[in-house]
Amino acid sequence: MNNSEQQPQLIDRFGRKVTYVRMSITDRCDFRCVYCMDEEMTFMPREHLLNLEEIVFLLRAFCELGVEKIRITGGEPLVRRNVDWLFEQLGQLKQSTALRN
Repeated sequence: MNNSEQQPQLIDRFGRKVTYVRMSITDRCDFRCVYCMDEEMTFMPREHLLNLEEIVFLLRAFCELGVEKIRITGGEPLVRRNVDWLFEQLGQLKQSTALRN
């Protein structure tokens, strides 16, 4: 790619390049921390949550736009079924995109 061809980038409303994304993969948590969960929390129906393939699709798009770091969050993300598959897919993104961590 020469200097006249620039790769698309995510830019926030303050003109800063976005290189870091936090992706919540579950809305359920056993910790019930006061700062993020109300005592009478209403959860989204599971069919409204993104499946793992949709999450990978979004994260790939972010990485193709210059995101270098992804943090997986959401309560206790390791309780999400097949989360190991998601991590394998993220590992593959490191080979084909700007993703580093």
